[in-house]
Amino acid sequence: MRRRFVLAALPLLAAPRPLRAQPASEWRVGAVFPLSGAQAPLGDEALRGLDMAVEERNAAGGRPVRLLRADATEPAAALAEARRLIQQERCTVLFGSVSAPVGLAAMQAAEALETPYVELASPAEVLGERGGRLFLRSGPRAAEFGAMARRAVTELLPGLLSLPLEGMRVALLHEAGVTPESLATAVEAALRQAGVVIAERLSHQPRSPEWPALVQRLRAGGVSLAIHAAGEADAAALLRALADAAWRPRAVLGLGAAFGLVEWGRGLGAAAEGVFALDVPPIDSSPAWAQGARRFAEAYQRRWGGPPRSALSLAAFAGARIVLGLPALERAAVRPALAALDHPAGALPNGWGWRLDERGQNIRATPVLLQWQAGRPVAVFPPEAAAAAPA
Repeated sequence: MRRRFVLAALPLLAAPRPLRAQPASEWRVGAVFPLSGAQAPLGDEALRGLDMAVEERNAAGGRPVRLLRADATEPAAALAEARRLIQQERCTVLFGSVSAPVGLAAMQAAEALETPYVELASPAEVLGERGGRLFLRSGPRAAEFGAMARRAVTELLPGLLSLPLEGMRVALLHEAGVTPESLATAVEAALRQAGVVIAERLSHQPRSPEWPALVQRLRAGGVSLAIHAAGEADAAALLRALADAAWRPRAVLGLGAAFGLVEWGRGLGAAAEGVFALDVPPIDSSPAWAQGARRFAEAYQRRWGGPPRSALSLAAFAGARIVLGLPALERAAVRPALAALDHPAGALPNGWGWRLDERGQNIRATPVLLQWQAGRPVAVFPPEAAAAAPA
């Protein structure tokens, strides 16, 4: 059974207190991310990209921007922290979130307090569906993952696997949760529209103990392509169970940010080699397409003392850079100013462009197909984004 995420009526939003005046000396922006718990690696990596965008803005001169951070791992905390950042800390823009439940709660607080909310990392469709007049999302939504999955499965994989599309048996697995379910639903719809037969769709609980049985089920069903949407722990558990069974489908395709984490790939070692994933553009994308990726990686190395741990930092940097590039960050001015921008594909450091639709969604942000090669995630499709050939 698919879960529906519902925010109950929360008294915290019933009677907001008047906002304090913004001091003229600085702009204040807030960040609500899961910085502890299971999603901390992704939340912290996205926050690093936002932090670097703030530093770049401040280095350019003018009225400085101050970034205030909040750790929220569940909706109630996100609601309270968003409210605190806006009312007490006088933030005029709020960023988030990696986690769709966290983002929904922060977005609800921001809308009630007439403050723009910018989603930098979560692709869940529910955010755009419930987003109000001050909602913006700089990265791709789940439907874009579905569209790219359709292209990869119909245009690339048949030739690569020497397997005709009609002979491909596809299994779609997903963790029970807002974002994995959203990604799986979008991919299933896109593949079915292309005539791809989905042999079965299986849902599992987070940190499922049933992976050996699930792998045997895939094997018995003759699955040639396993598509999996999950968090870091279960994304790794599937690969380990496949290695323990000494069997693997012709291809494994992960959905979402967990499959692009460098630490995830290093922890799996050889088990990650050759795995495909749909994620935001990695650092190893075509230099002609993602023209700022290498410069970002060099700046990241100087700032944090190591290479990027995920392309989420680059994606967050790219989106936040557009927002922070506005001359003024007054609450009422941000959404109209961003809606007026029109940047072609390739204008952002990771290869994206910028154009908002009526819901505040950036329609020039797209995921790419990456593959783990020699211990690193490399873009392999579409051709204009590819830094290496798929293997």
